[in-house]
Amino acid sequence: MRKLALWYSRNFKPLFSHKQLEPIMSTLGFTALPPASPSFDGGITWREYVFAAGAHSLPRPRLPYPRIDGLHNHTYQAFLEAVNFHLRMYDISTVFHVRGMPMNRVDLYRKWHALEEDEQVYVYREGTLDQAAHKLYSDSEGKSSKDGLFDFASLAIRNKGGESEVGQVVPLEDIIVSPDESEPF
Repeated sequence: MRKLALWYSRNFKPLFSHKQLEPIMSTLGFTALPPASPSFDGGITWREYVFAAGAHSLPRPRLPYPRIDGLHNHTYQAFLEAVNFHLRMYDISTVFHVRGMPMNRVDLYRKWHALEEDEQVYVYREGTLDQAAHKLYSDSEGKSSKDGLFDFASLAIRNKGGESEVGQVVPLEDIIVSPDESEPF
């Protein structure tokens, strides 16, 4: 089993909690609000971020609190699209992307649901799929948003180049050059 996680593209590290996400969001101009109280059914607590230049504008990026790994891809899409709504970047994946990763011991004590993406099977934590986001993205899969600003292709799950043409994918070890031990940094 594998789960999805939000990755910080600049250092290629997965983000597991809001504690790791908040410094990145603050550099982008967002402020974290206190976690919202769980809904009346005792569900998941969510944390929203407010963009400094548009403090009262919507949409507000939000993710379940405190862990942000193992979510449904529609939850990640809603978060990334809300961030990109304010930043208006051509390709938000230069900052964040979603990628599958192995499960760990902490994950074994949670309830999971299957999420099928193409030929891959991922799992997501119970209660972390916002039904409004799920309806929006499942009804408009592969289409641009209502205002035509965003293309879901830039928000998609990274699949190790499975959709790329031959010659476009370069192995990581070909990009990273090991420094010569005799040369100082």
